[in-house]
Amino acid sequence: MFFQILLAILLTSHFVVYDFFIRAFAIQNKKARLKLRLTLELLFLGFIASFVLLRREENLLAKIFSLGFGVWFGILLNLIWMILVAWIVIGMVRIFRKKLNFKLVGKIVIFCAITYSLIGAWNVFHPVVKNIEINLENLPQSWSGKTIVQISDLHLGGVLGESFLKKVISEINQLNAEIVVITGDLLDGSANGIEKYIHLLNEIKTQNGVYFVSGNHEGYRGTEDSLRILRKLDIRILEDEIVDLAGLQLIGIRYPENGENKNIRKIVENNSNFDSEKVNILLLHSPTSIGENKIEHQNLYWKPNVDFRDARDLGIDLQLSNHTHGGQIFPFTLLAKWIYDGYEYGLHQENGFTVYISSGTGVWGPTLRTGSKSEIVAIKLK
Repeated sequence: MFFQILLAILLTSHFVVYDFFIRAFAIQNKKARLKLRLTLELLFLGFIASFVLLRREENLLAKIFSLGFGVWFGILLNLIWMILVAWIVIGMVRIFRKKLNFKLVGKIVIFCAITYSLIGAWNVFHPVVKNIEINLENLPQSWSGKTIVQISDLHLGGVLGESFLKKVISEINQLNAEIVVITGDLLDGSANGIEKYIHLLNEIKTQNGVYFVSGNHEGYRGTEDSLRILRKLDIRILEDEIVDLAGLQLIGIRYPENGENKNIRKIVENNSNFDSEKVNILLLHSPTSIGENKIEHQNLYWKPNVDFRDARDLGIDLQLSNHTHGGQIFPFTLLAKWIYDGYEYGLHQENGFTVYISSGTGVWGPTLRTGSKSEIVAIKLK
């Protein structure tokens, strides 16, 4: 049902663009209209084909195909909301009985949509380093001033691959990280050629290791197969485990499979290594509360619980999450803010508890970032 709805929305969006162009540029010629319609139909079908192709093949042609139509999808989204704004402006002008150059409005819409989209494409391939400082009560002296680097949502295996991973690793290695944490969605659902270059993760330089927890896209690909690949590397995979690092406890939660439910609070409480008196950092892909109620895969998407009360009560000092991409593309930024009640991105602190939600290092879907930036997070502990 989800994909049928998505296809209906996509098809409607292409029709809205067609209708606006016909009106804005007063296209009366039947051949010109046919060419425009066929072009938009091919773009619609091309996007669907690229989505399927990349999940069957992962060669250069498939990536170019997917990149091109991924950018088109982003341009389409930008065209839709800009056309909406244009119609509002046109309506206001008509109310006041003023003259308006409809063709000029059409040109402005196209120029702005393409320019805005190109900026979004640039943002994808140029992740920024986000430096933040977090004060943690009772932080061991040996950890004071040390840096934890968080990367997430790389979605390797689709458009983003070896060259992107090299760039990310190069940035990380300049940050003098004590540890690096990868908080899920490292691999994309396709990821058929990932084993050719995933070994590059071994080149990450840290003082105390690289730690990984799974996300929903490892599950889409097949969690066990994803972990099989990652177990060959020099990274520590945390599957509902706790690691003590010189007085700082790292709690890593495996993302629930589709159909699985889990009580994360009990998982932590029942772990004999857990000590609420120590500084505890929770690695959880989704920026949600651990709660006393069972957490299921599907209810981590629509209006999840974000009160974080149980984490505070349990003695969690810092939660590192991601998953939302910060909305990634406007106006989905507004949707993400509504779904996560303001916890879709950024640093949030309350009553000694801190949660940082990253916008992610890569992208999924449209190869654009117009509502947020790809980021590598450098967290300095104090």
